[in-house]
Amino acid sequence: MGNRTSRRGDLPPNLRERALSAIKQGILDSRYAPGSLISEGQLADELQISRTPIREALRELAGSGLVRILPQRGIIVSELSMRDIIEVYQLREQLECFAVRLATERAGPEDRAGFDADHQDALRHAAAGRLRAAYDASVLMHARVIELARNGRLGQIMRLLGDQVHRFGLLTLRHGRVEPALGEHGAIIAAILRQDADAAETLMRAHLRADRDVALRLTMPAGISPAEVTA
Repeated sequence: MGNRTSRRGDLPPNLRERALSAIKQGILDSRYAPGSLISEGQLADELQISRTPIREALRELAGSGLVRILPQRGIIVSELSMRDIIEVYQLREQLECFAVRLATERAGPEDRAGFDADHQDALRHAAAGRLRAAYDASVLMHARVIELARNGRLGQIMRLLGDQVHRFGLLTLRHGRVEPALGEHGAIIAAILRQDADAAETLMRAHLRADRDVALRLTMPAGISPAEVTA
């Protein structure tokens, strides 16, 4: 395993994966701000690895839409656009509202402990001011819903959206959505566990739209409301 090479040549997979993970995390955490210019050399110096795994990681990130590679100019961290936000949340609303209905029908008493443990972890981290840890714990609710839906293709589509979902989620987290979002999660979990599919779907829809509206307010020109954009 340690001597296995990538299909692109003799690049060790662990170096490419290390570069990919570090750069992606920097983008999601806004250490590399939207619209900022980054370079292979800068990243190689920061991560203390050669440019080859950096280059491969950037190509993968370009494929997922997190960076744009501009010939003769360099690499730009993709800006957050209103269109991106609307499209991602339109998909999430359709997919996750469908998923939460399936999850509610299939949830049993054995699922309570997992939902409750994740939610309590998120609440503890939030109370202590550990916002990123609170976010990481809170998104496990969404993951459990997708898992309980037991639809492989649904899971594949959600994984494709994963980077954008996390990017927008972290954006809203930093702008006042921690406590409201966790309250919404608690209500969704309660509806799932009492097997009230209608309530779970309604609550999930409202939760996703509230997240969407915060993300839109942070990217829209002054004087325009989220309702105008999404109408």
